[in-house]
Order: sequence, then structure tokens, then C-alpha cells
Amino acid sequence: MTLAARARALPPGPRGLEALRFLGFGAPRAIVAFLRDTARRYGPIASFAVFGQRVVVLDDADLIGEVLQHQQHRFVRDTGAVLLRELVGDGVLTTDDPAHLRRRRVLQPAFHRARVAGYARAMVAEAERTGDAWATRDEIDAGAEMTRLTLAVVGTSLFGANVGDAAHVVARVIASVAERGGKLQPFLAALAPLLLAQRGASPRPTKLIFARERAALERVVDPIVAAGRRATAAQLAARGDLLAMLLEARDEDGLPLADDDVRNELITMVLAGHETTASALTWAWYLLARDPRASEALRHELDATLSGRAPHVDDVAKLRYTAAVFDEALRLYPPAAAFGRRPLEDVELGGYRIPKGTSVFVSPYVTHRNPRYFPDPDAFVPERWLGPDAPPRFAFFPFGGGSKMCIGEPFARTEGILVLAALARRYRLELVDPRPLGVNGQGLLRPERPVRMRVVARASAA
Repeated sequence: MTLAARARALPPGPRGLEALRFLGFGAPRAIVAFLRDTARRYGPIASFAVFGQRVVVLDDADLIGEVLQHQQHRFVRDTGAVLLRELVGDGVLTTDDPAHLRRRRVLQPAFHRARVAGYARAMVAEAERTGDAWATRDEIDAGAEMTRLTLAVVGTSLFGANVGDAAHVVARVIASVAERGGKLQPFLAALAPLLLAQRGASPRPTKLIFARERAALERVVDPIVAAGRRATAAQLAARGDLLAMLLEARDEDGLPLADDDVRNELITMVLAGHETTASALTWAWYLLARDPRASEALRHELDATLSGRAPHVDDVAKLRYTAAVFDEALRLYPPAAAFGRRPLEDVELGGYRIPKGTSVFVSPYVTHRNPRYFPDPDAFVPERWLGPDAPPRFAFFPFGGGSKMCIGEPFARTEGILVLAALARRYRLELVDPRPLGVNGQGLLRPERPVRMRVVARASAA
């Protein structure tokens, strides 16, 4: 087919009943399998239609870079952001420019690398407290432990408050949202106009889908906002954390941010600020338990670098194998299975004309397992991150890319490396159930069942 003919055509892809697999049929994990099958069968750019909505799936680093970075201003968030907005409101995670840019400028100083280095003390301290608690336990739920730990770090570092005690509340909210959201995702093209119209009818509209979940999260963050409002300007300036930045910020009219705006960002950070790291660490413990060779390589690096002491931020650059374990866990099990963008006008991708309003899906889960970029793609191989040949920029994008790249990426990576080092230097975790573990496939790629693990103290850790 000539280039001119391709520009008039649509990318190849499944048709008819085959395309309906995108709906999942009550099993959201089937959507992830469908996206992977589509990419492998039809190539780097594929398309199909469901209920009249055109969907394009990209599995090529260059094309993904076009959407997320090089032509990013020609795209807006897809309808999935409408559903997410039902939970977290209008904020840095759900809005488009110019509102997104304004809010990101408010939040960005809290995630500068120098400030993240300051958060490292809280990361290690919380990991050490967790390690002390494990000393009296024979068995743990790795997912629950990592959720509590990472929530405690987020609260201490960004809000000056302890939200680790709310881990059970947040875990229930995430499970509920993932299950319902996964089932609704394929129907969002039809739901989105209703949700948008309902939001436009009120400055703070009632949540139609996640009302209970939003109320539960507000009960967690409202006391934090109230305590911040009681602080003086001098106290806020001395704190300098993310909450203080939000309370001191002004909108485009020079007015302080409304409580609901502050609440939206805190809820976003409570969820997104811990989920990526908690999920990656949970998978890392599982993968290490199934790979004695990698577990021994990690132990060797930690013994050689730390000599029995707790890690600190200066060790992050030296812990290359520890970082490789964390990156490999993120590659195999990225925090989001897929997300979408919509072009504001007709665009060209891969020689095809993509019409305005098309849902363009990129899937970290699919592309991270593409053998073009990662040999033996389903295998856990931390060493692939230690060689001289890095994969293309958008072959590995667990935190997204472009101006909407996850604002907390430096925070998450630093925390993941330090927590893994602090705990692995003291303990080896063994799987209680050795059967292979799949993903729940509900948007957030958490394990399909609790990861129960035996806690084995390392003799050299003393």
C-alpha cells in the first residue's frame, strides 16, 4: 500500500466479534490480553471499532513518543480521565492544559530532586520501622505491608501527617474503584457525555459512580486540610511541604485555592503517590522469591555497599542492581495497564490518518513485553538494565511521558530503591504459595491474590 493510500485508510485490526473482546465480558483482565494479542497480531499500530467508537492501539516506541511528547499538544486525555475525575476531582492527574500546567507549577517544587533527597530520611525510617515489626512475625501479606509503608511515607513527607493508619481504607477504595472502573472502561465513550454534563451543572457535583469511595478518602484528608488551614503563614513557610505549597498557592485570579482544590490534590497524592511504589515493591518481593539467583545478587550488592547499615540517599546511585530489580518489576507490572489520548484534530501516525476524537491507547504492559525491545520479555532479568544498551525512550514508560509524565517519578524511584535495600538487607521473603501469580487485570496491575510470604531473617543483617 502506498503512503498516500495508507493516509486515507485506517490501521488494520480485529473486526466484528473479535473486536468485542475489548469489552472484557465481565473479566477486566481479558482487556489486557486483548490489547497484547492485537498488538502482536496486527503490528505497531492497529485499530478497531466498538459501538461506533474508533480505537487505535500503539505498540511502537517512536509512535508512543509522538503521542506522549512530540505531538502531545494535539492530544487531550481520553475518556478514562473522566471516570478518574469522579474519584479525585479536577487536578494534576485529570486536567488538560492550561489548567494542568498551572497546577503542575504549584506542585513541582515539592518533587525537585533536592527536596526528594530530603524525603529519603522518612523513606528509610519507615522501612526500618517495618523491618523492626517483621522481627516478631513469621508471615506477612506483602501487598498490605507495602501499602501501609508507602502511605506512611507519603503522609510524613508531603503532608506532615500520618496516613499509614488509613492503609486499610485506601486499599478498600482502590480495590472497589479498580473492579468497577475496569468493567466500565469499555463503555466510557457512551458514559462520558453524561458525566461531563453532570459535572458542568454544579461547582462541586455529586459523584455518580464513586460517591462512597470519594467520601471515604475525604474522611482521610479533611483533617489534614483543616490542620493546615489553622497554621500561620510563618508555620507554613517553615514546613515547605506539598500541603503548605497548596495552601499558599493562588489561582489565576489571585485567590487562594478552594478547599476542594486542595482536597483533590491530596487525594491524588494519597492514591498515586503510594500506588506505583507499593505495587512495584510487592511484585519485586514476589519475583525475587521465585528467582534465587537474583535474590543472591541483590544480597551481595547490599552487603558490599551497606556493610550492615541502613541505606541513605547517597547510596541510591551505588545500588545499581537494587535499582535494576525495581525497574524490572515496573517493566513487567507497570502501575497502569493502559491509558488513552484523543486527538483534537486529524493527525498522522505511522502513515495513517487518525481522525479527530479517536481513542488512542498506549499500554505500558504491552510495550514493556515487546520482544523487539526486551529479549525473553516475560522473564524477570534485572541484568537487562545494567548493560550499555538502553531501550528506546518510549519502550519503557511506567510513569508516562511528556508534560503529563507522573510528577512523582523521582519520589517513587528513590523510595522504591531505598525501601527495597532497607528491608532486603535484613530479610529474605519466601512465598507461602509458590504457584505462579497473575494480574488482576483491572487497570491497576495488582496481584490477583494476596502475596503471603514467610519472613526469614538474614544472619548477616545483624
